[in-house]
Amino acid sequence: MPENKIDIVTLAQAVYKKCECCDRVRDVFFEMNIFDAKTGKMLVGDFDLCKSCGENMSDILNISVDTESTVREFSFGEF
Repeated sequence: MPENKIDIVTLAQAVYKKCECCDRVRDVFFEMNIFDAKTGKMLVGDFDLCKSCGENMSDILNISVDTESTVREFSFGEF
């Protein structure tokens, strides 16, 4: 069960579509999930958020988000 009834998830890859907060067409980096108020288990709805809207919403809701993630680190020159 999520601690908050609202959760912001960083997408693995940005998608170019309309941000549902600012209504601009840009790269969408985040998805904000809204859960049921009583149980917090069932997903009620979600919003696709661009980078600036996602960061602003995370600041307002005190939820930490990352826009960058390291999939794999490579070291060159070492055998």
